[in-house]
Amino acid sequence: MSFSKNRLVSEFVSAMQNGEAALFIGAGMSRPAGFVDWKGLLRDCAEEIGLNLDREHDLVAVAQYYINSRIDRARLNQVLKREFDKSYRPTINHSIISRLPIRNIWTTNFDTLIEDAIRHSGKKIEVISNDSQIAIPTSGRDVMLYKMHGDIADPSKIIICKNDYENYSKEHELFQNQLSVELVSKTFLFLGFSFSDPNLNYMLGHLRSLLSDKNKRAHYAIMRKTRLNWHMENKKEAEEIHAYDINRQNLHVQDLKRYSINTTLVDDYDEVTKILECIEKANQLKNVFVSGSAHVFDEYGEEKIREFCFNLGRALIKSDYKIITGMGLNIGDTLVKGAILELHQMDKNNIEQNLLIRPFPKYLGNEFEEQKIHDKIRTDMISKSGIAVIISGTSRTSKISAGVMREYEMARQQGKYIIPVGVTGYAAKHIWEIMQPEIDRHYDNKVSSEIYRRLNDSTIDSNQLIEVVLSIANKVSNSTGCYN
Repeated sequence: MSFSKNRLVSEFVSAMQNGEAALFIGAGMSRPAGFVDWKGLLRDCAEEIGLNLDREHDLVAVAQYYINSRIDRARLNQVLKREFDKSYRPTINHSIISRLPIRNIWTTNFDTLIEDAIRHSGKKIEVISNDSQIAIPTSGRDVMLYKMHGDIADPSKIIICKNDYENYSKEHELFQNQLSVELVSKTFLFLGFSFSDPNLNYMLGHLRSLLSDKNKRAHYAIMRKTRLNWHMENKKEAEEIHAYDINRQNLHVQDLKRYSINTTLVDDYDEVTKILECIEKANQLKNVFVSGSAHVFDEYGEEKIREFCFNLGRALIKSDYKIITGMGLNIGDTLVKGAILELHQMDKNNIEQNLLIRPFPKYLGNEFEEQKIHDKIRTDMISKSGIAVIISGTSRTSKISAGVMREYEMARQQGKYIIPVGVTGYAAKHIWEIMQPEIDRHYDNKVSSEIYRRLNDSTIDSNQLIEVVLSIANKVSNSTGCYN
C-alpha cells in the first residue's frame, strides 16, 4: 500500500526541523534536464555486443559484458564522458532541493546538476566523490554532497559494471561506513529511483548489510506507479501485463519496508515537484519571521511591549517554531531573551537550529549601499519563513517605520502569512488596517474575522494576545493545502 503523501510531508519536515533529514538522489532526477537513463546510456554498447536492451533486465551486467568484450573500459569511459559531460540546466526539483535546510545529500548520479543548483542558491557545498575526500572534510560548508558512484570529471572511477558493484564495500569502505552512520542518524528521502533501477537494487543490498533490526530508522521514497502500455495492439494482453506489474510493484513496496523505506506512489513525475514544494512550504511555515522596532512606546507602553515580546519568544519556541529576526530596536533583544530562556529550560542545546538572528549593519557611510545590504538580509530572512509577525514599527524619523513597511511588502509579495499585532500601534496598526477588509484572502479562509479582530483588541492582556498570534500561526501552519 502506498504511503500517504500527507504523512510523508509531515514526517520528513519534522526530521528537517530537527536537523536530521538527508536526501538520496537517483538518475530519475536528472532525466528531465536532458540526461539519458541507463538504457539510453548503454543501448549502443549493447548493440555492439549483440544484445537487445528491451530484453535485458540486468543493465549492470550488460555494462560488464561490454567491458569484457573490449578488454578494458576505455570505450565505456568515452561513452560516459560524451553523455554526461554536458551543460544541462538544473530542473525546478533541483532548485527546490537547493533551498531546503538539508546538509547531507547522497547521490548515485555522475552529473553536476545538484551541485550547480546549490551553488546558484548561494550555499557553500563540498562535493565528496572519492574516499580520500571523506577523510579530510573542509570547514564552513552548508551542504555535503556524497557522490558515492563517482563524478563525470573522472569517468574511469565511476561505478557502473558488476565488478565495480561487487568490489564496492572493499574498495570504498569509507563511503560505506559514512553511509552506515547516516542511515541510523538521519531520515532519508529517496528521489529519482524506479523499481527497475539497477542502482537501487544493488544499493539495497548494501543497506541490508549496513542495518540491523535494532538500529533501523524510518526512511521514505517517492516512485511512479506502473503504467498501462496503451501502444500494445492486443489491449487484453496489455491489461493482463499491467495487472501483473501492479502486483509486482505492490510486492516491491512491501519488500522496501524491510529496509524501513516507506514508499509513496505517484501517477506522474510532476507530482514529485508538488511534494517537494509542499515540503518546502510546510518547513517554512514552522519558521516565524518577527519584524518590528520601537523607538517610542506611546501607543502600547514600553513595559507591555517588552513583556509581550519576551513571552512571545518563549511561546514560539515552546510551540516548536523557529524564530527569525533582524533584531529590531527594543523588539528583537527582548524576543531573543525569551526564546533563549525557553530553549535552555527545554534542554535544547542547538540554539542555531531554533533561532536565526540577522542584525542589520548600521552607519556604513554609504546610504545606498547600506540599503542594498539591508534588503539582501531582509530577503534572506523572509524567504526562509512562512509566517511574519509584525510588532509596533517606528523609527527615529517617522512614526511608521519604512523598514518594517518594506518587510511587510516583501512578505506579502512572497506570499507569506502576515500577522500584524495591531494593538502595538504604528506600522503594525497600519498593516492591520490594510489587511482587515480581505482577511479571507490573506489567510486562505483559515482564520476568522473575530480572531483577526483580537490582534487589535486593547482590552486583552499580553498572554491573551500571544494566544491569538499562536492561534493564527497554528491554523495556517497545520494546513498547507497540499493534499487536503
